[in-house]
Amino acid sequence: MAGKSDIAADAQTSHPTIEPPPSLQAATDFWRRYLTLSTVIFCGFVALGSAGPFQSLYAVSLGATLGQVALLAGGYTSIALLAGLAWGRWADGPGRRKWMMVGGMCLLGAVHLASALVPHWEWLVPLRFIEGLAIPAHQVASMAMMGDLLAGHPNRPRLISAYRMSGSLAFSVAIVASGALSQAIGYAGSYVVATVVFAIGAATAATLPTAVSVDIANPGTTPPRIGFGELLTGPMRPVLILALAFGLPFSMVYSVWPIWIANELGLGQATYSRLWGLAAFAEVPFMLAAGWMIGRAGAPRTFTLGLVAFAAVYCVYLINPPVESLFLAQVIRGLGFAAYTATSLTMAIELAPATARGRAAGLYQSAQGLAQITGNWIGPPLAGAIGFRPIYGIAAVAVLCGAAYALRIAKPTPEI
Repeated sequence: MAGKSDIAADAQTSHPTIEPPPSLQAATDFWRRYLTLSTVIFCGFVALGSAGPFQSLYAVSLGATLGQVALLAGGYTSIALLAGLAWGRWADGPGRRKWMMVGGMCLLGAVHLASALVPHWEWLVPLRFIEGLAIPAHQVASMAMMGDLLAGHPNRPRLISAYRMSGSLAFSVAIVASGALSQAIGYAGSYVVATVVFAIGAATAATLPTAVSVDIANPGTTPPRIGFGELLTGPMRPVLILALAFGLPFSMVYSVWPIWIANELGLGQATYSRLWGLAAFAEVPFMLAAGWMIGRAGAPRTFTLGLVAFAAVYCVYLINPPVESLFLAQVIRGLGFAAYTATSLTMAIELAPATARGRAAGLYQSAQGLAQITGNWIGPPLAGAIGFRPIYGIAAVAVLCGAAYALRIAKPTPEI
């Protein structure tokens, strides 16, 4: 009887909770966090695609001149340039990146809602400056968290390309839809849509854990702190130079390109939005292909492909082609942008340890901001002085110089 009682007792106490193996649980957590971060960037690009491409047109509709458009664009990028460095340093503190993302997207939503209600372009000046503070907070934090999550992953380039591809897909859908929306209810309606989507992105980001992963390569040791100087003069220098070579002519051209397409060529808002949306749609498959190419051909050749593609696009703009050629140019633009973006983002994420990922992300964003501020300041006044087409010729020469530099780089992409 005693033996039977022991057996019965054992039977009652031997029903352990079935839990997934640690490796399966880790994989589930990884993909949940990866998809959450991808959803956040998707929301961010939907919001930016809803309102961002129409900022210059919206300002003009509220009474701004080309020079005043330059003030808005240049002031925004000036703030973003400095804010990216400050947010990068702050993001390297423990537990801050998640709430930087959430707070940045909430502030962006508030700014876009206020922008939809302004009666005159002067009100856009402080709002654009606040946006310059908010957007690098969101971008630096999300980039650093993705770097944390993908640390040591064998398929890092492809995962980074797919992550950025979700942004391109979101932007393309948003800009095509918002073109029709802006014609139906005005530019202000696009800003309201952006407000709602930023709120969804903030709520999604709030579901992330404070830390998405922990580096354990050297347990029990304190990783060295790496400052901006070491990052700037170290292996990040080539990617920062190429960011300027790409970003300056890009910003110079596309600060006035919407006005050239919609007003100068008389193609209207709908054609403009379709052209921009086509380029963003083209980025989607090209972004995945770029991730594969980085691993096969190396970063310098991938950079070169992107810059040469943009030189071809600018040359098409230069010769004043028919509308059909503009659509073909936008497909090539999608190829070039994907090749550049996938390579630069992969390298920027890879080139710093966990203690400096925020700084690396801030430096990368600020390098792009420096290119944007320069291009945005000189693009509209230069277009007013010499016309649109000479700007396209200057941009083609600039990116070809960047392509030559990319080919000259001997150092391969770090092992991944």
